[in-house]
Amino acid sequence: MPNWPTTGTEGYALDPRLSESAARDMQGKDLAKSFRAFRQKGGGHIRGELTRFLAAQYQGGDAKLAALIEKEVQPRTREIWTPNAANFLSRVSGPYLSQIWRELLDLAEDAPSATAFDKLKKSEKAAQLESLFSDATTREALGVTEEQASRIANWLPEGMS
Repeated sequence: MPNWPTTGTEGYALDPRLSESAARDMQGKDLAKSFRAFRQKGGGHIRGELTRFLAAQYQGGDAKLAALIEKEVQPRTREIWTPNAANFLSRVSGPYLSQIWRELLDLAEDAPSATAFDKLKKSEKAAQLESLFSDATTREALGVTEEQASRIANWLPEGMS
């Protein structure tokens, strides 16, 4: 089973060429003409489209195969997924949210902004982190450095690549 959200797509932007509906769009078309046009786009385009199709069909394998594919493909998950309350932050513990906050902003556990964050309700923590991940104004108000901004832009939960 492909790895995409089962509870909605908020914060997730699948390349439409990877969806199952992309294949259905060929219904009623002159397939021979479409195939000739496809081939005229050149080898790079053809390889890219075949790779996208295979990626959409990929359903797993062993750890060695996964490592090889990751090395070759160099996935950039954050280009299509941003953590938010609906798709991740509301599903993890409050202490874990505090850990993420400290990690992203380079804060010691006893830093005033870390202890203030710790005192928030879980839903408030999720909302604050969602804003940190998705709102440049929030990052600016917090004085986020370039290094922290990079960390925020690239952050993924452990085990996710």
